[in-house]
Amino acid sequence: MKNLILPAVFILVLSFTSTGETNAQRRFVDHSVIEGVDIQYRWANSKFFDRNSPLELRLKMKNNNDYPIRITWDIEFYMGPKLIETNEETEVCINPKLARTGRINGMFYRSSNLNNRQLESDEFNWEITNIEIERVESCR
Repeated sequence: MKNLILPAVFILVLSFTSTGETNAQRRFVDHSVIEGVDIQYRWANSKFFDRNSPLELRLKMKNNNDYPIRITWDIEFYMGPKLIETNEETEVCINPKLARTGRINGMFYRSSNLNNRQLESDEFNWEITNIEIERVESCR
């Protein structure tokens, strides 16, 4: 019986993650490359199994340089030309040829002023601002 449960759970999880909408939220999309750092993003619900939970922006940054770097930046949310909110500065240290991703590294941003419908509207836009990339001796 145990031999049947594990494959059934695996198939259920696989089928859940292979739907078009779920898959689109799981993939990172290219944003930009700055000073040897690939920046990607994706939007995902803050609670994995709750499609109505607040959307959050998650970033992924890969250091393609041969040396460690420290990156700092801000995220700004706009509705049309109007700045709605600026998130606190984020700082991440990344060793050469490695990446930092999303929630586990504090690289996620949720709006406290905009709902999911507004975030998905054509008027909404976001930007990475005040980005600074600094070569460092090592990442602790």
